[in-house]
Amino acid sequence: MTHAPIKVAVLAERLGTGAGGTEVYERCLLSALMDDEFRGGDVEIIPVLARADAMDVLPPSVRSACRVLRPGGKTGTMLATGKLLRKVKADVFHSCFVTPPLLGNVPVVATVHDLGFLRFTEHYPRLLAWRLKKTFYWTLRRADVIVTVSETTKRDILDVTGGANNRIQAIHNGLDIQFPRNGDQSPDLASLERHGICQPYILYTGRLEPRKNVQVLIEAYEKLRASERFSGQLVLLGAKQTFMCEATQQRIDRSPNCQEIIQPGHVPDEMVPLFYGGASALALISLYEGFGFPILEAMGHGLPVVCSNVTSLPEIAGDAALLVDPHDPDAVADALARVVNDESLRADLIAKGRQRVAQFTWRRAAEQFLDLYRELAHRNANSSGRRTEMIAP
Repeated sequence: MTHAPIKVAVLAERLGTGAGGTEVYERCLLSALMDDEFRGGDVEIIPVLARADAMDVLPPSVRSACRVLRPGGKTGTMLATGKLLRKVKADVFHSCFVTPPLLGNVPVVATVHDLGFLRFTEHYPRLLAWRLKKTFYWTLRRADVIVTVSETTKRDILDVTGGANNRIQAIHNGLDIQFPRNGDQSPDLASLERHGICQPYILYTGRLEPRKNVQVLIEAYEKLRASERFSGQLVLLGAKQTFMCEATQQRIDRSPNCQEIIQPGHVPDEMVPLFYGGASALALISLYEGFGFPILEAMGHGLPVVCSNVTSLPEIAGDAALLVDPHDPDAVADALARVVNDESLRADLIAKGRQRVAQFTWRRAAEQFLDLYRELAHRNANSSGRRTEMIAP
């Protein structure tokens, strides 16, 4: 007797928003789950998108299976998703950005990327922090399993909720499928020049929000230039306009080296490898990260990395990066000086980075998710009803 496949609806509501790491997560996870290796098996993935233009960032093999919602707002997304789950007779629902459906009795998996809005509330607009907190605690109550992208975020959730460990599972992200893994490509100098960039340069990728700690990076860069240990540019790749970015932008504008601090702005995901291709090193000294995609991106491109010694970044970097106190601009400057000037250290970090990045793959993540979907579907089919544990704020 042939059993029908387990139907899993995966909501990717951040696709098409230019939302940085969360958008990369949804694009790469859907692509991995729907790879030819897994198609036709015992699990059928039904991608659910919150906007039609999200199709543009997905490969053709994924687009054909997508269902597009036109709900309007968070509540609309939840209601429309609930209706779709009943229509397709889904066995499991996976929300990639902590938005479960309001209705329905289908088992729920929810991905929580980080708890920055709880750990650094002062770094978020008050209304946004309140909304994220409310959505987060609703998700904890509604979801059967919470998936985090790092062990660090898993511990953070346990710390703030006192919840049950068996309901929270860490599944690491992989290197973006659009990135090379050997770092041997020649940099596209002509394209870099069109953005005002010339070698050598240190690269930062991310937004200018306070927890990214770009102001300390600027101070460290100024110390590098003043001490003549580095004469190149600092390239800040990412959206210039984001929440609470004004103080950071003002700090950039008044820097004595502002002419050498280049801000190309937000670029499409497929263009990001261009900027890694010509860089001398990556600097990521955030105060808080749930995962830290740029670490893998740099290592995949053969760049040495300087990153913070806090939250998830040591977990992802391992011994393949120089770890620094993100509050100490002198320590950051010294580490950057070492990775751009010490050829032996550079070679060692690059070699370790290539080994490290090989441990993070979307194929491995997809396998773990498929096992989780199977477990939930089997558990639901053999139980009298869903019993989710309440987690109090």
